Amino acid sequence: MKVGEVMTTSVVTVGPEAPWKEVAERMLEAGVSGLPVVDHGGYLLGLVTEADLASKPAFGDRPHRSLAALVDLLTGEARWAGKATALNASQLMTTAVITATPDEPVRTAAQRMLDRQVKRLPVLDGGKLVGIVSRRDLLRSFHRPDDEIAAEITAKLGSVRCAPEEHGVTATVEDGVVTLEGWVWTDAELPVVSGLARDVPGVVQIVNRVRFREVIP
Repeated sequence: MKVGEVMTTSVVTVGPEAPWKEVAERMLEAGVSGLPVVDHGGYLLGLVTEADLASKPAFGDRPHRSLAALVDLLTGEARWAGKATALNASQLMTTAVITATPDEPVRTAAQRMLDRQVKRLPVLDGGKLVGIVSRRDLLRSFHRPDDEIAAEITAKLGSVRCAPEEHGVTATVEDGVVTLEGWVWTDAELPVVSGLARDVPGVVQIVNRVRFREVIP
């Protein structure tokens, strides 16, 4: 499944000159924890998160007024203290944004989220914002009935373009866990049948009980 199939396309955005209060209000009204900042052409400029907005109540209008704030500055929190004086989206936003593309696999996007410890990825097509994918969106790929998953795997097993030319592999699915049983001719075909099942949306785990034909009595 591709990112474009699960992403949210009706994205709430703000322009770079949007005032602090407008950014906060739009975030609250939309019930989201981050807003992409885009220019008039729809190109992504940055991202404002709840953490960016929280810098103002955390540090106030004078971020350097206390010893505690100075300690924060010396221990790597300078960017948060600096954002406390921000007045608009362009001053609040982070410009080094981790993104995704519509045609990349959901699995790849999920791995990037975990590796970079982010909750959402703006989805870009040629630099333009076309959607946003969140951790919740990624879970949609697992929201499929077992019989639907089994039917798709069975169809792939019967396709000469996906499966080995000759095999006796069958698949059953329970709670998203796929059990493969039967036989193939060579050990090189084992990862092939596992791979075609693993790529089916909704698969949680693969249990491969397939054996080589030559060792079957």
